[in-house]
Amino acid sequence: MFQNIQPYILDTQYIPKPLQATDYMIILNGGKILMTTKTDGMQTPTFSELRSNYSADFSQPNYLLSIEGHSFFLLDVKLNEKVDFSYQSLNVLRNLVPKWLAFATATAAHLANWYLQNHFCGRCGRPLVKGTKERNLICPACGAEIYPRISPAIIVGVKRANQLLLTKYAAGYDRYALIAGFVEIGETLEDTIRREVFEETGLEVNHIHYYQSQPWAFSQSILMGFFADVSAADTYTTEEYHSDEAELSVAKWFDRDKIPIDDTTLSLTWDMIGAFRNGEIK
Repeated sequence: MFQNIQPYILDTQYIPKPLQATDYMIILNGGKILMTTKTDGMQTPTFSELRSNYSADFSQPNYLLSIEGHSFFLLDVKLNEKVDFSYQSLNVLRNLVPKWLAFATATAAHLANWYLQNHFCGRCGRPLVKGTKERNLICPACGAEIYPRISPAIIVGVKRANQLLLTKYAAGYDRYALIAGFVEIGETLEDTIRREVFEETGLEVNHIHYYQSQPWAFSQSILMGFFADVSAADTYTTEEYHSDEAELSVAKWFDRDKIPIDDTTLSLTWDMIGAFRNGEIK
């Protein structure tokens, strides 16, 4: 999956380091990230590359994380696109190579978005300052402390004997997926699973069991994967149906040996689908 970068280790501890010429820079604009195009493909720009091509003020970099002898810094500056530098959707990071750089850049962008979205105190409106002992933002006026946001979300593989329920979203993603959704305030993970499955398909589930988790910087979330069985009270016999047209365009049961094969190996969703197809999940 996307986070499997061993033997490399991502260091997200808040221990700021001095900026080096070879360190990577995160610059965001309108939800997109500045990337540079090289002969071997798109890459995260380094400090030396930006300094050689732009005359902006780079004097206040914000340390994010480190990996493989490189640190990542946020630069809160406005840079225009130019030859070999362009703003791209964060989704391009899924195909960035090497893999450790892809995961580190996405995680750094997650942290960078948090900093950029929290300039002012939500309690009193005063400007926030960076904490010096841990990664947080502090309001010097009222003492409020803000920490990085990570949204919990579930993915659930709904099973019926030797079948798995695959879905397609109503808009924006045409591949088969599993039912997923964010945890709401006051919910347990199991409650979220039951609610999301019922809202999207009208089915009730039981025998919920945990599979794996995945940090997913693209939605600033932690994904938690589960499998669950359809309740015996639900005796759907149709092969295809959907109940929530705003969420799903289709929900379809697939026999284990008829489940589509997708070349996407980065996501928890397709790791779970593959595990069921291969008989690892009964």
